[in-house]
Amino acid sequence: MFSAEEYLDTGGVVFGAIILSIVGLFLVIQEVREIIFYKRNNWNFDLDSNVGLRLYNGDSSDEKDLVSNKSRVCLGAPFMIFGFGVLLTAHVAIILSK
Repeated sequence: MFSAEEYLDTGGVVFGAIILSIVGLFLVIQEVREIIFYKRNNWNFDLDSNVGLRLYNGDSSDEKDLVSNKSRVCLGAPFMIFGFGVLLTAHVAIILSK
């Protein structure tokens, strides 16, 4: 039914799906760790968890342009997870359509 030869000749789509899966899993793990940290600290977003990625407003990498902890945990990371999920879904749909 599912022969490996069909999926090996997909022009890098399988490799892309693997990379997207790894990055998506990394982002989900980071988000869960941050949510656990802030839940244990009574949702005090003034504390920095030092777990997640640093997100900046715009193209600047200056410390004053860092996104707040609350925005990073509640908006930034879920948006990135959603974006990688959409891309991964497209890759899987391409793979399964062969």
